[in-house]
Amino acid sequence: MKRVFVDSSVLFTAVNSPTGGSAKLFTLKKLSLITSKVVLTEVERNIRKKLADYHLKRYFVMVGKIEIIDQEPDDNLIKRARKVIVEKDAVILAEAKQAKAHILVTLDRKHFLKEDVFSYLKPQKVMTPKMLLESLK
Repeated sequence: MKRVFVDSSVLFTAVNSPTGGSAKLFTLKKLSLITSKVVLTEVERNIRKKLADYHLKRYFVMVGKIEIIDQEPDDNLIKRARKVIVEKDAVILAEAKQAKAHILVTLDRKHFLKEDVFSYLKPQKVMTPKMLLESLK
């Protein structure tokens, strides 16, 4: 079973769009979805600020389907991540590496789908939900 680290863009989009690719990831039995407390905090804050109350209820249902990793972000991994990605995403990248997920799934193509990030995470992979869904066919 593939361990997939879900970043905040994917979780937020899954909550906001129940029929899209991000939400579809939550229905697949062959994936073990994981995320961190940092991601959950960011997504919950954005839902409360930008979406309706019913989205918050949906968020809590979806969080129930994700393994929440219990780890403190590793400072050395974060320092290395800062060299390959923008500051705001360094913690997420480091957490995905530390969690030993097979795949980091994100909608942030601009910052995450780059050679430097691929090298940092190796042998782990970075994919969009669409790329991941296509790879499972």
